[in-house]
Amino acid sequence: MSARILPPLPNSLVDFENRGFRTENAAARALLERRASAFLLGYNTLRRHGVEELAVRLDPCPLDDQGFAYEGAAFAAAAHDLLRPGRPTTLDALFALAGDRYPHLMHVGAGWVGLVAPPSLVLRKAKLDPLLRWLTLDGAGFSRAFLRGKGWNRRFSRATWSAKPAHTVLHQGVGRAMWFMECTDPAAIRRRVETFPPEAHAELWSGVGLAVCYAGGADDAALDDLTSLTGPNRVALAQGAAFAAGARGAAGHVPAHTETGVRELAGVSVVEAVEWTVVAAHEVHAGDVDIAAYRRWQHLIRERAARHL
Repeated sequence: MSARILPPLPNSLVDFENRGFRTENAAARALLERRASAFLLGYNTLRRHGVEELAVRLDPCPLDDQGFAYEGAAFAAAAHDLLRPGRPTTLDALFALAGDRYPHLMHVGAGWVGLVAPPSLVLRKAKLDPLLRWLTLDGAGFSRAFLRGKGWNRRFSRATWSAKPAHTVLHQGVGRAMWFMECTDPAAIRRRVETFPPEAHAELWSGVGLAVCYAGGADDAALDDLTSLTGPNRVALAQGAAFAAGARGAAGHVPAHTETGVRELAGVSVVEAVEWTVVAAHEVHAGDVDIAAYRRWQHLIRERAARHL
C-alpha cells in the first residue's frame, strides 16, 4: 500500500545553499547532499510505492547511502501512520522488512515526525526496540535543526537548559545536524556549540561524533581538529563515534571513512567500538527500558571511551 496521502519532498529541500548552510568545502558538500538526497529517495519511494516494493527499489543504492534511504522511508511510514490512526502500522511493516539492517537509522527516521507532532505518538503506537526507540528524539532534534532555519536554531541554543533525558537526546540530534549545517568545518561547529549552555556541549558533541563517522566527509585535518577542539567532551564525541560503528556494523557494511573516523575519535577499531555498545546495552537492557536507561547506556559507553583516550 502506498502512502500518497503524504506530500512529496523535493530535492531542493536538501540543497545546502538553499538552506543557508556552509558551502565552502565543495567535496564535503557534495557528499553530505548525496546522503540527504538518499533520505528523500527513501521517503518518496515509500510514499509512492509502499513497503512492498521498497527493497527492490532501495537496495540497488550504494551501500554507503542505504541507511539514509531507509531513514527517509521510516519518516514516511511514521507520518503515514499518524494519518491512519487505529490501523496496522506501516512502520511496523518497514521494521519487519529492514529492521535487522538499519534499526538505528529507522528509529531516527521515525522521529522526524517531531516536525509536526510529538515523537511520543510514534513511541506509543509502533513496536519499536525498547532501547533504540529513544533515538526518535534524536531524529526530532536533527530534523528541526536541519529544516527550521536559523531562527529556530538560535532560539533553541538560547533556551533554558533542562537536565531531563528527553531534552538531552534532542540536543544530540541537533549536534548531528551541525555536521551538515557547517559542512564538516570543526571550528565553525565549535563556535555553534559555544552558543549553547555548557551543560549541552557534551550532548551536542555526541551527535557530531555520530555524524562524522556515519555520514563521513572529514579529512585528516578535520579529524585532528575535532579531537583537539572538544576538550573534556572528547568522550562524548567518542560515544557518538561508537554509535555510528554500531549502526554501520548492523548493516554489514563498514565504509573506510567509518573505520578511520572511529579509530581517530574513539581510539579503537570499529569492532571494539561496537563491543562497547553491545556490552553496555546488556547492562541496561531488561524489558521495557525507559529513557533513563538509554542515557545510562550512553554514559557506560563514555566511561569505556575514557579509558582509551
